[in-house]
Amino acid sequence: MRRLNRRKTLSLVKELDAFPKVPDSYVETSASGGTVSLIAFTTMALLTIMEFSVYQDTWMKYEYEVDKDFSSKLRINIDITVAMKCHSDDSFDSSAKCKNFVL
Repeated sequence: MRRLNRRKTLSLVKELDAFPKVPDSYVETSASGGTVSLIAFTTMALLTIMEFSVYQDTWMKYEYEVDKDFSSKLRINIDITVAMKCHSDDSFDSSAKCKNFVL
């Protein structure tokens, strides 16, 4: 019994054609079609080679410099929210249970 199921499975897989063949009447070879194919292939090959050469030749140049302007100030804003229980003294305002403190 088991072999029978395998045979059915094998025959089903053999009959399955994921890429059906195009009828011969639809395929027509010509010199102009071959020329277009060669030009397209050559263009794709050249573009691939050029992109690879650009990839090979690129490099990053890092430069670091000390800031000599001591009079300038850098402003840094830090927002901190502390996750802790808050007790509101104002029983009328339920929307403002906790106040966020911004440094």
